[in-house]
This record gives sequence, structure tokens and C-alpha cells, in this order.
Amino acid sequence: MFNKFLKRFTAHFSISTICVICITLFTGVTPHLNELIFLSILPIPPVIKMMLGKLNRFLQLHWMVILLGIIFEILFTIGVVRLTYFLTKQASVESNTSPTPRLLSTSSTLASGNRTCTDGFTHINNKCWKLVTGPKSRADADKTCYDLGGSTLFSIRNDQENQALMEFVKDQKVENLWAGLICDRHGPAWCTWDLQSGTTAVYNNFADGWPSNEDKICNYFMTNGTQAGKWASASCTETMSFVCELPATIYDNTCEYNYDNYCYTPYFELKLSSEAQTFCASSGSNLVSIHSANENRFVYNIIPPGTETSIGGVAYSDDSLLWYDGTPPLFTNMIQLENGNCLFLYNDYVHWFGNNCLTTKCHFVCKRRISEK
Repeated sequence: MFNKFLKRFTAHFSISTICVICITLFTGVTPHLNELIFLSILPIPPVIKMMLGKLNRFLQLHWMVILLGIIFEILFTIGVVRLTYFLTKQASVESNTSPTPRLLSTSSTLASGNRTCTDGFTHINNKCWKLVTGPKSRADADKTCYDLGGSTLFSIRNDQENQALMEFVKDQKVENLWAGLICDRHGPAWCTWDLQSGTTAVYNNFADGWPSNEDKICNYFMTNGTQAGKWASASCTETMSFVCELPATIYDNTCEYNYDNYCYTPYFELKLSSEAQTFCASSGSNLVSIHSANENRFVYNIIPPGTETSIGGVAYSDDSLLWYDGTPPLFTNMIQLENGNCLFLYNDYVHWFGNNCLTTKCHFVCKRRISEK
């Protein structure tokens, strides 16, 4: 019985191999061993067998040409990306030494060295805070902040900031404030301020016994009584007042969007990633790089809904990221690279996707550091 199975498996092995190749190419999924064995013993119609036999002979005759073609395409793509990076970096350096005045929105006009806040926000310890007293659920509070220039619910990283928040709201007659803190499990070590970076391990001011309930992952700041200044947890559906936060920034009045000492300018022309970087570099900017979840949130906020927008990143794998501006990849939000290596974001999602560097044209955002006097 075993010899009969082995003979049949051997007779069909080359055809099974072709089936595996076809399944992998068209579905992106490689069959498991038990599926391969199933293919080897499955009766194959004569017509299909003849077609697969021809394909098998074709692959045997031309496998080297096919392999060389694949290798050439990979090397060509990598070469184009690296050449684009080198040329645009050179253009960026030249633009910084001799900035062109033809694009007013991205010019290199010097701004005041004093950090300021956008209208409606108050400058406190290098942060910009805005109190919203209308009670909302945690999700609605976060959405309200997002609509206020891509701001977030407030964060507290040390005792000085904790005391500053107490002073900021002491005469406002609010009881509790939703914080930007989210906890996944028991204990402060499982709580984060920024969506994907920063924990409370260095500093926290939880009241005794908090956080303690897995169902209460949202946290708030108490402003009254003996527990004033302490933190606790509550159901995310409860309603409270809240404080929105942005980083204080040097303001450039030639720039439409100022954030954390950088100028961001969206463009709605359709360009390849390399073309967009060249365009940005011509005015002393770069295609936008993103280095935190909060910056990612801000960039999403300045992009119209339903648009695909190029960002200045090229990824060869999920853990290999290169920014056009040469900055280190401190933050990543990639989710899918199946369609290519040049990164773009889609306004209706929070993650980055990969597109073909040589064929995909998108809107884009230029980013430029604001100079101090």
C-alpha cells in the first residue's frame, strides 16, 4: 500500500510542485505539507494534466531567464529608491543654503524664537492646553480634541506637569478630567500616554488601588477634595470635561500648519513618491517623516477625508524603514507592504500602506523645520 502511494506521489510530484507555485502566486499563501500530499494523490483531469505538463516544461527550459528577470526588477527598484534618496538629499542641502522664494507656503522665512500656541490654547510649560467643559464620553472627548488641530487628550510626564494642570483648572469648577492615558491590564506599567510609545513607568500619580479593573481602561484626573491631583479609572462611557493638548511651537506666519517647530504643507497634485520628494526638496522641505503617534495623528488631521497621501518613507520589510530626510525611524505604523515599498497613508485608516514606487501617484505633504532667530 505504501509503495503504491509512493509511486503515485513521485509520478505527480512535478505537477504538484507547479500547483504549489500557482497557488502561491495567485493567493500569496504557501500550502502546508498535508495540502501538498493531498495534491499529490488527487486525480488530475487529462486536459489539466496536459496544461500543467506544458507549464512544467516551460519552467524547466526558461527558469533561469525568469529568475534573472525577478532579480533585475528587485535590484532596479532598490536602485531607483536609493538614487532618488541621494539626489533629493543633495537638492535639500542646496535649497537650505539658497532657498527659492517661488513657493511662499514652504519658504524658509525665519520665525520668532518664542514658542507659541494656536488660537484658543494656553501656553503652559512648553505645552498648549485647552479646557473643554462640556461633559463627553472618553471617545467623544478624544474626537473633539482631534478636530481641534489634531490635538490629543492631555498627558502628564512628571510632578511639575501634574501641579501645572491643577493650577490650570483650579478656578474652572470642573470635577474630573479625561486624561490621554489608556491601560490594557492591571498596574501602571500597562498604561500608555502616546498610542504606541511612552509609559507611566517613570512617573504616575494614581490614587491607591488604581488602576485595578480591566473593564475600566480609561483614566481621569481628579481636581477636587483630598484626592485632587490624583488619577483614577472609570468606564469609558462616563461623561467628563477634558483638556486637549498640542506641543508649543515656533510660529511661521508663512506656513498654514505649524506643529512642534515644523511647517507642514499638503499638496493635492498627483506625483510619484520620488517626484514629490524632489518637489519638496526644491523649497527646502522633505516629503513628511513621522516620528510619533501624536505626529501621525496631526498629519492625518490636515489631510482631507478619503484621500491617499504619500509620506517620505520607503520600507523594504516590516522592520526596515528609510526616511527621505535621513532621520532615524523612531516610530512605525506600517500594516501592509504587499503592493510596494513606498509608504502612503489613507485618511480613513490609522496605518501606513505600501504602494509601487514606480507607478503610484498620490497627494503628498512637505515638512520643513522652522528656523529660530
